[in-house]
Amino acid sequence: MMSNENDDLESEQAINDLGIASRSADRARGQGWRWVRSYLLVWALASVGLVIGLGFGNKAVTISIFIAWAILSLVGGIWSRSRGLTPRGGGRRIGRAAGLWAACYAIVLAVGVTRQAQSTGFWIVAAVFTAVPLIVAAVIPAPKAADVS
Repeated sequence: MMSNENDDLESEQAINDLGIASRSADRARGQGWRWVRSYLLVWALASVGLVIGLGFGNKAVTISIFIAWAILSLVGGIWSRSRGLTPRGGGRRIGRAAGLWAACYAIVLAVGVTRQAQSTGFWIVAAVFTAVPLIVAAVIPAPKAADVS
């Protein structure tokens, strides 16, 4: 069977189209992982503010911090849903980071409220402690396209 010039052009076009699609998928995956990282890092920063505010604030400051936390959580949820693309594994990474953050936060509250309420050093360490799972989840490299199925 002989190949004609038309078949060669169609093959070249198909190869070119596949290259364009691959680059587009890589770009979309990169954008998806960037928003996941941004989301986690902003959450880590907010967590530091939350814990320090709880440790050093009076009742009015504590109420203000919880209101700000609720607003930030709402805005973060809306923003994350507006991204249009969650990279494969991104939701799982956020979920695991959220679970670890909640565990760290519960530990901080349990210890802070019962034993360390007046210790400046404790609240600073506790603030960093709650941010660690979120920061780690943000800085772990995104999986390569070949690593996800």
